[in-house]
Amino acid sequence: MQTIIAHSRFQTSRIDWAQQHHYMVAPIPCCDFRRRASKLPSAPGRAELAGNPTRVIVAAAAASTATGPVAVPHWKQALNELDKPKDERKVMICQVAPAVRVAISECFGLAPGTTTPGQLAESLRRLGFDMVFDTLYGADLTIMEEGTELIHRLQSSLEANPHNDEPLPMFTSCCPGWIALLEKSYPDLIPYVSSCKSPQMMLGAMVKTYLAEKRGISPNDICMVSIMPCVRKQGEADRDWFCSSGAGVRDVDHVITTAELGSILKERNINLPELPEGNWDQPLGTGSGAGVMFGTTGGVMEAALRTAYELVTKQPLPRLNLSEVRGMDGIKETEIKMVPPSGSKFAELVAARAVAKAGSETTANGSAIKWDGGADFLSDDGANGLTLRVAVANGLGNAKKLLTKMQSGECKYDFVEIMACPAGCVGGGGQPRSTDKQITTKRQQAIYNLDERSAIRRSHENPAIQTAYRDFLGEPNGPKAHELLHTHYVPGGVEAAE
Repeated sequence: MQTIIAHSRFQTSRIDWAQQHHYMVAPIPCCDFRRRASKLPSAPGRAELAGNPTRVIVAAAAASTATGPVAVPHWKQALNELDKPKDERKVMICQVAPAVRVAISECFGLAPGTTTPGQLAESLRRLGFDMVFDTLYGADLTIMEEGTELIHRLQSSLEANPHNDEPLPMFTSCCPGWIALLEKSYPDLIPYVSSCKSPQMMLGAMVKTYLAEKRGISPNDICMVSIMPCVRKQGEADRDWFCSSGAGVRDVDHVITTAELGSILKERNINLPELPEGNWDQPLGTGSGAGVMFGTTGGVMEAALRTAYELVTKQPLPRLNLSEVRGMDGIKETEIKMVPPSGSKFAELVAARAVAKAGSETTANGSAIKWDGGADFLSDDGANGLTLRVAVANGLGNAKKLLTKMQSGECKYDFVEIMACPAGCVGGGGQPRSTDKQITTKRQQAIYNLDERSAIRRSHENPAIQTAYRDFLGEPNGPKAHELLHTHYVPGGVEAAE
């Protein structure tokens, strides 16, 4: 039997579709995710559903006493703002993560991917949102920044003068579960992690700056709501420095999970499967197939390689579907051979290193990971090339195994993706619960299908992204892009620093 997660206000008497499709409705306990405890408290008067916490914001008076006011869940805060008369409320804007679109249909008893992204956009508009944007746009921004950052690190290493604060290998940074583990258990690896914000936070920053400027809206008058598959995304949004438009103005105000959204739609009689196709709003509503791939394990790596390969070689990646990093294996790895064009800076650096490559490892003494300087090869036409060695860790258990091997020198990579949840975001804690043991595989296949059907499959080919860089951000990894789209990490975690 599958479980639909719902709060008490959405729990109704037994409903026919739930019985027909083997679902049941269960309550979610509330906890303050900004100050997570190892034991999650049950919601007053409700049975605890283990392993499915939801995020809440707690009134200041309640922060220091267990007898204070009842915490208000973020889904309720968002609905309270939506329900106000339009002339009294803020401009309501939402964004939708890739993994949400393939799992939301399960809340209506349907298979993953049955409903369309257009129907999902229409459902949110009927809920009352003024603008509905696609987190795929944020994912494409992430690839532009992360791919460029990887290339900068590679070039620096080829020059045999790597920056101490930007060493290789580079790890991805879009998963808050991985970042929490990094900060608390592997603080010495912080310099190896990309400084890029997650797609959620990049898009939130663009809404409160780029969009606000274009539409003439004060950032204070915008309420930004994210629909996410992950229960850690509110904690991510609550980091004090994610206020790109000014102190106290959060880039993302509230996060609603996939399961919570399904319950809200049903409670408000918005039957998602029967809705007509809607559209995403512009200028932040266009995303690529590469952006869709963020929804599953290996997808960030595959999306990044589609762009990074072209940045180095000036040629499209010959094979977009990288089966080597797809699927549910715990640790996946592959190599990508790249030949820079003759006369380019990369070609000169690769050739120079091929002639006189130091035999010793290039990392400084005391580095957390011993990187060997990378691997070279000679192409069929005699040109010197660079072999990019990549790995994907599916789940934190596998990530710990991989990190142990990398720290001991047993295996060496140049670029590593880590996702905390097995299967990646499609298996996130905010997704509809299911007893189908193949459910994450089915969601993953729905992600692949969306990528295949996308008109644009490479992030750097997204015209909306190109426009944003030309008109607002400047160059990828440039000063303005770095200010708005990059972040930093806290050894020991945010809680330890407070």
